[in-house]
Amino acid sequence: MTTKYTKAFHRIVIGLFSCGSCISWFRSLLRSSVRTAVCSLCVVAFAATFQPAATATEKIMPAEWKFQSWQDAEGWRDGSISRSGGESLGLRGINGGWSTTVPTKPGAVHTVRFVYRSEKAKGRIVLYVRDPSAARKVETILYKPLPIIDSNQTGQFVDGVYTGGADADGWIAFEGGAFIPEARTTSVNLLIKLRGADHDAKVWLDDVVVTVEEPRPIPDTAKLLFSDASGKVWAENENRKVLPSQKPPTGAPAKEIGISAAKGEYESFQLVVTPNREWKDVKWTWSGFTGPAELDASVLRCRRVELIPIEETYGPYGYKGLNPDPLTDPLPCTVPAGTNQAFWFTLQVPSEQQTGIYRTELALVPDAQTVLKIPVQLHVRNFSVSMAPSIAVTSHFRAPLALARESGPEDEVLQRYYRNCFDHRSTCSPGVQVGIRRRGDTVTVDAERYIEHLRFMRDELGSDHINVPSLWIGHAEGHLMPADAQWKGRTIFSNPELTVLNPEFEKPFRDYMGQLCERLKNEKLFVNPTVRFFDEPRFEDQATVNGLRTLSKLLLDIDPELTVSIAASYPHPGLIDVIRLWILHTDAWDRNLHWIEAARKAGCYISVYNNGINYPEHRPIRIRLWPWLLWKYGVDGTHSWWGMVCWRNEMADPWTAGRGSSGVMLYPPRSADEKGPIDSIRWELFREGLEDYEYMRLANDLADRLTAQSKLKSVQIGRDALAEAVGLVEKWPNVKAANDEPYTLDAGAVALARNRLAEAIETMQQELDN
Repeated sequence: MTTKYTKAFHRIVIGLFSCGSCISWFRSLLRSSVRTAVCSLCVVAFAATFQPAATATEKIMPAEWKFQSWQDAEGWRDGSISRSGGESLGLRGINGGWSTTVPTKPGAVHTVRFVYRSEKAKGRIVLYVRDPSAARKVETILYKPLPIIDSNQTGQFVDGVYTGGADADGWIAFEGGAFIPEARTTSVNLLIKLRGADHDAKVWLDDVVVTVEEPRPIPDTAKLLFSDASGKVWAENENRKVLPSQKPPTGAPAKEIGISAAKGEYESFQLVVTPNREWKDVKWTWSGFTGPAELDASVLRCRRVELIPIEETYGPYGYKGLNPDPLTDPLPCTVPAGTNQAFWFTLQVPSEQQTGIYRTELALVPDAQTVLKIPVQLHVRNFSVSMAPSIAVTSHFRAPLALARESGPEDEVLQRYYRNCFDHRSTCSPGVQVGIRRRGDTVTVDAERYIEHLRFMRDELGSDHINVPSLWIGHAEGHLMPADAQWKGRTIFSNPELTVLNPEFEKPFRDYMGQLCERLKNEKLFVNPTVRFFDEPRFEDQATVNGLRTLSKLLLDIDPELTVSIAASYPHPGLIDVIRLWILHTDAWDRNLHWIEAARKAGCYISVYNNGINYPEHRPIRIRLWPWLLWKYGVDGTHSWWGMVCWRNEMADPWTAGRGSSGVMLYPPRSADEKGPIDSIRWELFREGLEDYEYMRLANDLADRLTAQSKLKSVQIGRDALAEAVGLVEKWPNVKAANDEPYTLDAGAVALARNRLAEAIETMQQELDN
C-alpha cells in the first residue's frame, strides 16, 4: 500500500477585515463538502491534497491591517482588484508594508501563504513574522524575501497548483513556510512589505492564510532485541535519531536483524544499548558471514554514535539539545546507567558478491561478558549498483582547514579525504594548487603535484571528471563583477562595461590555460572538464552579465571542450550559449522554471546547490530524501560545499560550536590519536539516498528497455514502484529558511519503497533476460 502522509490541522484565516457575512460563509463552508470557495479577502482555498481535520476548523479574525511607509510608499484597499471577489491590499513604492496581529497556538507549527499581483514591479516582497513577547525586543521568527514575479509570467499547472509564475488570472502564490511560536507566545505580528526598485513598483495582496498544523504522526520504528534486569538492547531505523531522552521500545523481542543490499552497495543500521547499570568496555563482535559464497567479517564496520550540543537551531523543526551525529571508531566504550548509546553499523557488499542469503551473529560484550547474541540475515540482491554515481555529485572541501588539524604526510592526509569523498558517491577537486610564475606575457606552469593527485583520483578512485583551475574573481558587494578584477596582478577588463579584455591580462592567461589544458590532455586527465570563475552573480547588473560572457567566450576560445559552469539563481537567457552548466538554488526553482526549461532545451546541464539541507538538528530523513528529489526534478547533478569548509570562525570546532552549519558533514579529529575525516550520520545517509537514486535509475531504465522490446508483463511493476517512491517527496524544501518538511517523515515508508524498487528491478531484469 502506498504510504501517504496526511496533515490534520486547524486553519486560521487572516482576513483583511472582519465581517459577519464572512463568518456565516465560513460556517456554511464547514457544513458543506466543498473544498474551495470565495469570500472576499477572508477566502480559504482548501488544498486538494490535504484532508480537513476531524475537529472543527477555527477561523480567528485578527486585528485590523495597518499600512506603514518607511520610504516613498503608499498603501490602499482596492475593491477593483481581488482574487476572491472582494478587495485586496495595494502597495506602491520603495519600502512600505501592511501588518496585522495573528493569534497563535504556542508550540504548534504555523505556515503562511498568500497571493499577489504585480505591475511594473521590480524588487522583492518580504514576509516577516515577529514575536512581540520576546524579551527586550521584537524577535523575527520567520523572514522570507522573494523577488517579485511579473503577473504576465505564466507558470505551469502542476498537481493543482501553478508553479514558476502567475496563474491564469495573474496571481502568484507566495509560500512563506513555517514558524513555531514559543510557549509564552499567544500572538505574532505579520508584516508583508514591498521593497520596490522604484516608486512605480506596485503589488496587490490577497488571500492571506495562516495554517496551524497538528503534529504529523510519525510511526514508531524502534524494535526491542533484548531486555532483562541489566538493561535493554534495541534497533532503530537508520533514518531516525536516537535521542538521550528516548524511551526504549517494549513488547516481544525481535528474533533477528534483517537487511538487504545490492552488489556494490553500502547499507547501514543502528543498534542501541540502554543499561540499567553502568556497562564498561562495551563492544560488539561478529564473525564472517555464511552463505552461498565467502563474505569476510571485514565487510561490516561498527562505530559509536556521539552527541553534539545544539543551542541555536535553524528553522522551526530543529531539535535543541544533544543531537546524535558524529560516528567515531574508538571501542570499547563505557555506557552510563540509564542512557541511550547508539552504535552505527555499515555493511559494504562487494561488487562481485554472489546473490543469496548470508548470515552472521552479533554479540554484545560489556564487562567482558556476552549479554546478547542476535542473528543477522543479509539478502544480497541480484543486481549491482556502480560505485560511480550516474548523477554528477560534487562535495568540495578546503584542504588547508583539514591539514591544519591532521598529522602525518600531507599527501597521505589528502588521499584519505579524497577516498572518503569518493566512497560516499561524490567527487571533489585536488587539495593542491597549480603553480604559476608569470614573466611578461609568458607563464611557467608547475602542475606536477596537481597532476599526481589527479592520477590518484582517476586510477584509485575512478574519477571521471575534472574541474580545471583557471581564475577566480571574488564578487563585489551585491554580487557584482568588479570592474577592477585582476589575475596575477593584471587588470582583466579594459572598459567599465566589461566587454573588452585587457591585452596585458589576456596574453599570459591564454598561455597559462593553453599549457594546462594541453598537459591534462597528454596525461589523459582532461575528462569532462568544467571551469568556474565566479559565483552567484546579480543578473540585474548588465556589466556583470557582460563580464561573465566575455570571460566565458575567452575560455571556450582557449579550449572548446571546456564546459563553463556557474552557481546562480537561474540560467540567464543571454548566457546559456556560453555557460552550459548551471548550479541553481532550489529556493528560486519555481519562480524561474521557464528559464530553467529554456536552458534545458538549449542543451544546458542543470545542477542544484544543496548547502542548506543537512543541518544536524533536523530530522535525518531530510538529507536521505534529497537524492529522491533530484530524481523527481530530473536534474543532472548536485553541488555543495559539504565537508569541512566551515571549520573556521564560530564553527572552528563543530564539536562544541552549539549550532549546526550548512558546510559541516564531517568532523575534525580532536586529538593526535584520531584521524579524520570523522563521518556523520548525515554523510552516511546522503550516500544511502544516492544509492536509492541508483535504484530509481535502474528501475526506470529497465522499464524503458522492456517497453522498447514490447515485453510489458513487468513494466507496470517497475513504474508503480517508481511512482510510490517519488510520491514520498513533494517538492524542494525551503533551503534558506529551513522551515518546511515537504516529504514523508515515515522511515518505514522509505524502507518499503526502497524494497519494492529492488523487487521490481529483479523482476524486470528476469523478464529482460528471458
